[in-house]
Amino acid sequence: MGITRRSAIGITLIVLLGLTSWGLAGALEEQQYIDAGKAEYNRGNYDAAIYLFNKAIDSDPDNEYLYNDLGLCYLALGDIDKAILDFSKAIELKSDCVEAYYNRGHAYFRTGSKYTPEGKASLEKAISDYSKAVELKPDYVEAYYHRGVARIEFIHFYDRPFGEAENETFNEALNDFNKTLELDGTFYLSYAGMGNAYDRYGEFDEAVKWYNKSLDNEYEILQELGTGALAEIYYSRGRTYQRVEDPQAIQDYEKSLEYDPNIDIALGHLASIYSCIGEYEDALELYNRSVEIKESQPALGMWDFHTWEGRGECYYKAGNYDKAAQDLNKALDVAYWPLLEAYLYLGKIGMITGDEVNATEHFDTVIGASSQKIAEAKPWEAIYDSYNIRGLTYIELGEYDKAISDFEKVIELGPKELPRGHAFYPVEGRKNIGIAYSKMGDKEKAEQFYQEALSIAEERGLQFTQKEIEELLKEL
Repeated sequence: MGITRRSAIGITLIVLLGLTSWGLAGALEEQQYIDAGKAEYNRGNYDAAIYLFNKAIDSDPDNEYLYNDLGLCYLALGDIDKAILDFSKAIELKSDCVEAYYNRGHAYFRTGSKYTPEGKASLEKAISDYSKAVELKPDYVEAYYHRGVARIEFIHFYDRPFGEAENETFNEALNDFNKTLELDGTFYLSYAGMGNAYDRYGEFDEAVKWYNKSLDNEYEILQELGTGALAEIYYSRGRTYQRVEDPQAIQDYEKSLEYDPNIDIALGHLASIYSCIGEYEDALELYNRSVEIKESQPALGMWDFHTWEGRGECYYKAGNYDKAAQDLNKALDVAYWPLLEAYLYLGKIGMITGDEVNATEHFDTVIGASSQKIAEAKPWEAIYDSYNIRGLTYIELGEYDKAISDFEKVIELGPKELPRGHAFYPVEGRKNIGIAYSKMGDKEKAEQFYQEALSIAEERGLQFTQKEIEELLKEL
């Protein structure tokens, strides 16, 4: 009686939900509440479905499946705490209610993050619930898939080199995706899951191969899961292409937006590329659409500050300093931690507009915070970002020797094996040293470091960075 493989967009997760309530043995009116509740859920009228399921519960308060369905409604509304309470009530009433374990796993996943203790605990609870689901139902394909998705959330190539625990988690995730394909060879989402796993592990070529394998079955995915699933997969492959600065990312993000014009993550990432390559009008149009989506939501997520920060930087590059300052301040207001790059741009705006007091204050904030992180860092902590942002700030202050010293640290300490977003640090450090020498008027030294950076960028195939450095060389 359920809805099979119903898809909903998430950054790394395509959620597969289904109503599970059974018919009541009582009066026809009671069964009508269930049927009407399911119909309203399928229409997206979750408040109405909640009312109807509660009416059914009034007649049969011990029906665990009705609580499961209530939890699905709250999950769809984003009320995670109520969803967890209802799924837990279903489990209390029936300790082997496999659907409730599976769906509670989704709820915990929604609040999961490797970046906070609370988020890590939620991911661990999600994995535990998915594990219980497959224990109760060993052929539960979707539960294996989502356990793999939850496990890979603990991995990110920023943290390379990985330790034994990270490598074990990565391999466990691969095993989960392989298990889904063993149980159901047509479960093509698992190919995308493998792509996501390799992407987060930092093996980008391998990630693209698995995304390609998933998209080889585009028609089947469309028929079974709809446009949302394909929008997610194209976005995910585009994200991998963007990491290695392959312009194919643009085509993938555009394809993602064809399938779902409101997939916010694709809007933001495509906007960031257009801003990077100087297509500011196109970038701002996309950022504006993303802002509209976020402002229509009841609450902002942990990473939503990126939209205002990105649009603010784009406005700065386009010369609209008032709007840039507004967006950068908004980003600072909604972010969960200090955004040093936003402070740097605000300082640059202050210098351009003649507000030197505020400019100095913002620059001091960047230097103070980055210097503190460098001084207090543990031996295993990555601090090349701190040297880089501090060096860029020293350039703005005209302290070029200090800037060059910091960028030399970026080259020394930055990861050598992987691009990180747009910033591959052996290139970034040399490019920025070139900028410092250019500001000093030493064109020969500037050209030397630009050429070194360009050579590495070409070798690595970093096409966006190549274009940027070529423009800097033209300006000498």
